[in-house]
Amino acid sequence: MGTRATLLTQNAIAGVQRKLAWFDLRPRGLYFDVGGLLFGSHMSYHVDGNVFRTSPATFGKAIFQERMIPLNKFRGWHQFGTAMMQRKVLANNPAAKGRDKRLGAIFAEVDVEAMPASCLNIVLEVVHRLDIDLVSRAGLGPPPNSVESRFELGNFIILLTTIGYKDELLISPSDSGVTAHHWNERFSANRKGVTYHYEAYG
Repeated sequence: MGTRATLLTQNAIAGVQRKLAWFDLRPRGLYFDVGGLLFGSHMSYHVDGNVFRTSPATFGKAIFQERMIPLNKFRGWHQFGTAMMQRKVLANNPAAKGRDKRLGAIFAEVDVEAMPASCLNIVLEVVHRLDIDLVSRAGLGPPPNSVESRFELGNFIILLTTIGYKDELLISPSDSGVTAHHWNERFSANRKGVTYHYEAYG
């Protein structure tokens, strides 16, 4: 069973397919990121249960985010967040490499050209393979025009939902920054009582 998975654009952008997200299950934990525009940017869910974020917003240092159950004891379902990417900068995303699509590689492709919005949202979730029914309950479905990609890494199923229709976006650009929207209790960027953390790069 593979330990690394990549989400790619189906279409070539500036001559090559581009990476939208990657996940890597290592002995020390689960490492992942969306976009990859920023060198070294990633999140990590460690075997001891600590979750860290490394990015320009953390000055390149791994900063503690939250404490979860140790990775080898993880059960249930957890959402790591929603990323917004402007379509006009997708050509800056890392190019797909040979290893991303070689025989045995775990990858999925999204036809971003078929999505008319000026930006994309990607929702990142992890669920234990025995608890996949938790995301199948009524009222928790994704927006109808979104694309869900599933990767199996060990006991985990990684769910990446790509949203690219204006009326379905959870985070979209506005004149003063971004606007957060609510679709349902699973797909939301402004649930009541929840504190959200944002990173933005111009």
